[in-house]
Amino acid sequence: MGSYLSEKFGDAIKFLYVDVKSDEMKNYPDIAAILSKVNLPLIVIDGKPRFHGGITMSKVEKLVNELLAKI
Repeated sequence: MGSYLSEKFGDAIKFLYVDVKSDEMKNYPDIAAILSKVNLPLIVIDGKPRFHGGITMSKVEKLVNELLAKI
């Protein structure tokens, strides 16, 4: 997903994979607080949980397009 989005949107986006079982989650306390309420994988865009569980590339791409259009 990351390589596809980077290819599609270039420098307009930053993709980051975070293992929810890693110490790196300390950097995302708001997200860590909701992990027991969502199904993984979890997609967070602009710091907000957007999709969880079954994820389709088309939904993610559509939302990114909409958010970039607002910039």
